[in-house]
Amino acid sequence: MSIERSTELLRLALPWMSRQTAALHPISYAVWFDYVAQTNPPLRAAIDDHLAREGALDEFATHALFKRHVADVDPETAQQVVDHMQRVLGGISEAAGAARAHATRYSASLAQLAGALVRGDTARGIDDDGVARNGPTPRQLADVVAEVIADTGTMRSQIGGLQQRLADSRREIDRLRDEVRRAREESLLDSLTGLSNRRAFDQALAACLLGAAPPAATPAPAAGVRAASAAAQAPSPSGPPRAAPSQPPSGPWLLMSDIDHFARISDAYGRAFAEEVLKAVAQAMRPLAPAGATLARLGDEAFALLVPELDAAGAFALAERVRAQIGSARIRRPEHGQAERVTLSVGLAAGRAGEAPQALVERAAAALQQARDGGRDRVVSAG
Repeated sequence: MSIERSTELLRLALPWMSRQTAALHPISYAVWFDYVAQTNPPLRAAIDDHLAREGALDEFATHALFKRHVADVDPETAQQVVDHMQRVLGGISEAAGAARAHATRYSASLAQLAGALVRGDTARGIDDDGVARNGPTPRQLADVVAEVIADTGTMRSQIGGLQQRLADSRREIDRLRDEVRRAREESLLDSLTGLSNRRAFDQALAACLLGAAPPAATPAPAAGVRAASAAAQAPSPSGPPRAAPSQPPSGPWLLMSDIDHFARISDAYGRAFAEEVLKAVAQAMRPLAPAGATLARLGDEAFALLVPELDAAGAFALAERVRAQIGSARIRRPEHGQAERVTLSVGLAAGRAGEAPQALVERAAAALQQARDGGRDRVVSAG
């Protein structure tokens, strides 16, 4: 891109940036530069849709758009390219197979003709005056045909080699496609717990508030970690008094939770044990997530559960089950044989019509802070 074109795009982008509530920073510029350049249709459509609903881009929306449409290579586009390459190579491979079969039949026909010529089974040529003229002898013709057959065999061998190379290429493309799929899934997963990461959570939250199906990852089960207590499989919702929800909406619902006194656990027992606690909590929470929900680790000890649809009573009961499940488990330190009780504080908030994702996160975080301030190991629902 020329300096003149870049300058022109900068001139066009600045007025758009100045009308937003987000600060003027490189991420904002990158988003609006792509917007005015009209080289990123998905980004442009997403911005137009957001502006139609909200009127302006805030910091949360700007960063989310940057992560979704600017910073990352679009996995769906990469998948489409790979699929297209496979279809093209598949067609070439089929064509090569047909050509090989044709060459085989051609070689057989020539071999049959050569045999006839060797036996002298040929017709004499007659010119226009009715005079018989002798052409090449059958032996000479047979030699020529034999040479053609040899050339045909070479062609068949070459086509066979091409077909083999194409088959190898198709296997390589299959491998690359699997790697793209795996990389896409891994880019949405927290490496320690196997839950969705912050990026996957942001995508799921934005899609959920838009009423679309979230592009959630498929977490793999955590290995080698046990939330060691049979009682943890069926906890009772007992514990300190809880603040019951007053909202009637059906969702979406956001449960944000922190492991209580996690810093103390890490300082007292070491980072390795603290990571085992994180993995154990993730494993204990996993079976409680309803179908279609997104369970994510947002920070060091922070977890979130996004449920697209649930009534208020069901959402509060779910939050209580999560709290009680963790509180009834014991995490054992192998080198000491001692069990550590871990508890959760949970903040619960329901999405509102037209609400920005960051606003829902902030309300859930405020409810979580109230749960911590109120003594921890409890659920508080946002008003």
